[in-house]
Amino acid sequence: MNIPINIKLPTTWNELSPKQLGEVAYILEYFRAQEKTRQQDFRFYVRFYFQLVKQLLRSEKWYKVYIAIRQIPPMNYKKHVEFLLHGVSRTSFPKKLKAGKHTMLPPADKLKNISIEEFSFADALFYRWQELGNDEYLQLLCATLYRPKGGNEYDPREPFNKVMVEKRFDCFNKVPYKKQLAIGYTYLGCRNHIVSLYPHIFPKPYEPKEEEEKKPRPKPKYVPFGRLINFKVKFDPSKIEATEKINVHKFLSNYENELIELKKQKK
Repeated sequence: MNIPINIKLPTTWNELSPKQLGEVAYILEYFRAQEKTRQQDFRFYVRFYFQLVKQLLRSEKWYKVYIAIRQIPPMNYKKHVEFLLHGVSRTSFPKKLKAGKHTMLPPADKLKNISIEEFSFADALFYRWQELGNDEYLQLLCATLYRPKGGNEYDPREPFNKVMVEKRFDCFNKVPYKKQLAIGYTYLGCRNHIVSLYPHIFPKPYEPKEEEEKKPRPKPKYVPFGRLINFKVKFDPSKIEATEKINVHKFLSNYENELIELKKQKK
């Protein structure tokens, strides 16, 4: 007999607590690291869904979790975690954290207060972390985005400096790995948000129609944003520093509008 209980599971990425976010990211990274044959094993992915459901329940009291786990049929696990399986949309960063002796502050939600220079640097680190699976790049990404107090009302963090990122790298050794994953996944969610805002800068990959022969296509090559900045200033060194300080959204918005105008002129 089922016991009626009142529980509310998160239904969006931004509803996850920082603790839940780190645990969910850890489970997803573990799944991603497995070979395709194991990922497709029925028993393996049922356990995978079960672990995600457990994390969604972790904000509830222990007895509610115990009852819910016993009453949710395994066939319904996927329904409850579906939103976690189709892209990361987290845009709210975990709040300040301790790294060694320092208190580190996060960027604004949706990366509203970072420069194109910081975004370019962070994005290159993120790409290398995802591509190579080397967690040192994740740690560097955390050291880039989270900085000590020393800014202004617009951005209370210390101004971005590549040299200081490397000096602070060791401080993040003491930050738990799951907290670092939470930061990395929030960056990914913000990046996905930015991609959706500027579709001409970030066009969707071409998908062949059903009647077309589906030949394997080479993986798109990553183009660092530093190269885009150089292109925009026509490789004029005197303009690079000023351009790098522009807010990322202002920079991309202007560039998006330029591409739209160019497209109209070609018609």
